[in-house]
Amino acid sequence: QRRTGQLPVQKEGEEVDYRGVLHRDGSVLMSVTLDHLKAPELLYKSLAAKLIVGMPFKDLATVDSILVRELPPQDDKNARLVLKRLIDISMGVITPLSEQLTKPLPNALVLV
Repeated sequence: QRRTGQLPVQKEGEEVDYRGVLHRDGSVLMSVTLDHLKAPELLYKSLAAKLIVGMPFKDLATVDSILVRELPPQDDKNARLVLKRLIDISMGVITPLSEQLTKPLPNALVLV
């Protein structure tokens, strides 16, 4: 039997839109490594994101959320910018609690 439940809703005053991290008809998740973050345009294409002037945009076929088992160091601005851009297009960035405690990424989802 098919499971039912409620998807995230956008609440007034929230700076991040979490509605896109899950899809009502089934969610697509993909694992992303630190190496993937070194080639942003290639990563965006592998996530099936549309690219407009090098910036990712979500489409019907785009991955809903990514699992990042290891976050980039705080001083790796380029890799963190890639993750921020994915969060900005309402893609879920899921990280282990241990990573979030040691190298926090704003607005990422925590895997417990």
